[in-house]
Amino acid sequence: MLCLNGVLLFWSLCHVLRQAWSEDELSSPRDVRVDSAVHWSPAADRPGIKYTVQYRTSDREKWHNISGCVQTELTTCNIQSGCVMVRVLAQEGNRTSRSVEACRHADSCSPEVQLTSKEGLLMVHMVKNNRLLEDFGGHFQYNVQYGRDGEELKQDLYTSTSLKTIERLDVGRRYCVQVRYSCYQKPFGTPSAQHCESIQESERTQKKKIVAIGVTSTILLGVLVVGLTLFIYRHHTKIKQFLQPPLRLPDHYCESTWPCCCSSFNCSACSYGTLTCSPDLLPVPDLLFSTL
Repeated sequence: MLCLNGVLLFWSLCHVLRQAWSEDELSSPRDVRVDSAVHWSPAADRPGIKYTVQYRTSDREKWHNISGCVQTELTTCNIQSGCVMVRVLAQEGNRTSRSVEACRHADSCSPEVQLTSKEGLLMVHMVKNNRLLEDFGGHFQYNVQYGRDGEELKQDLYTSTSLKTIERLDVGRRYCVQVRYSCYQKPFGTPSAQHCESIQESERTQKKKIVAIGVTSTILLGVLVVGLTLFIYRHHTKIKQFLQPPLRLPDHYCESTWPCCCSSFNCSACSYGTLTCSPDLLPVPDLLFSTL
């Protein structure tokens, strides 16, 4: 019973704390969008909530307040022209909501990137055509950073087109790429996610390698066979003697001075020089029986 009361008390305490936290947390602005001005929807349907709009031209910079858009009750704010990122915060007394970020254009603040690898090169595709390119022309570029996987992306390339080819890459190595926007020679927005790809060999190169390995293996095998044949031909006598087993009789055989021949005994029982026969198989001469 005491255990059940403890559980109920703990649950009630958590519920009260959650309600207090929810009341203390101010809702963020909704539907933040940017065109010629910044627009948003109110955070809550109650009076007294004010809004502050800030901007920056790069994620490396600090946020700056937009003049005339600090602690305002309006839901719109005029901003300067150019490549900018904005964020809107709701404020009520000492409470401040979480900020909601948006770009000046409807496109993402980060490029969408796809990679295609070929022998010795890597093609970087910027998937989405960005309105920044249309609006700022020669003042807009893609900043392509790349390097080997696991290393810092130190190499920088710039292009105003949606396709950039990186050449002279090592086959078999893995390279990573990250792209961000650049306006008026200044970074804009946030970098894309880092994409990595291995540089593969072309099918033609792979086929050449297979043919080269096959030809080399065939030549080595032919040389080995010819060399082995010549060695056997020149040393066949020594090889034959080496492979011949020793001619030695078993221990249960004894020497006999009686004549025997291979016609009467197993030829394997006869050795060179001295005739050796099994005692059980020796013939008994008729003369011996007559003497007995």
